[in-house]
Amino acid sequence: MDENNSYPLLLSQNDIEEEEDDDDMTSQELFQRLQQAWLNEKYSPILLKHENLLVLATFELLDDIEKRLKSSEHKTTSFRWLMHRTEYNRLYFILCSYIRTRCSKIEEYPSAALNSEELLSPEECVYAHTYLNNMKQHLKKSVLTELKSEQQQNDDDITLIQLLPKPNLNDFVFFQVDQSVNGVILSNEQNNSGAPNDIIDFKTDDQYIMQFKHINKLLNEKQIHLV
Repeated sequence: MDENNSYPLLLSQNDIEEEEDDDDMTSQELFQRLQQAWLNEKYSPILLKHENLLVLATFELLDDIEKRLKSSEHKTTSFRWLMHRTEYNRLYFILCSYIRTRCSKIEEYPSAALNSEELLSPEECVYAHTYLNNMKQHLKKSVLTELKSEQQQNDDDITLIQLLPKPNLNDFVFFQVDQSVNGVILSNEQNNSGAPNDIIDFKTDDQYIMQFKHINKLLNEKQIHLV
């Protein structure tokens, strides 16, 4: 599957949902939003805000599809059944990959993750605390015991936190603009008139490559998406 493309769900709307209010997401909208959340998380150097409602809605959709597949009278023999099963597997893969990507970032930057607990789901928060505590115990046994006595007198937790890696906001990322944005400041340097030197306007559907620190806020506000 080309992860940068969006394909329509082969499941029809009637096959997935009984009745749906106008304000609810369709299965196609759910798939597209989940796919974009996955790609944003995959290409972002930092942990983004957990898409809790989106994940829960996807689990509900997967559960509904699975029930319909099990209740089908033509299991494994109907072409339609096989297409439904393919869609189930595709949606399940993206959801699992989204969760794995977030867990990998928590493991790589546990301290940074816990400094922004509002970005984590309750389960991720528990996992981050457990992982960080295990990491501290490991580093105490393998590193701190080898340090000189004057270094050991410092606070162990502070010393350990300093040893852990941190995400690099200076990493370059590709992104596409969803909503035009004017006057994005890229540098605090000012010209002779006191105005910032580096200002850029983003136009809808244009693509750019830029340091993540400049577009982090725009990504959180869903004015752009990573590609």
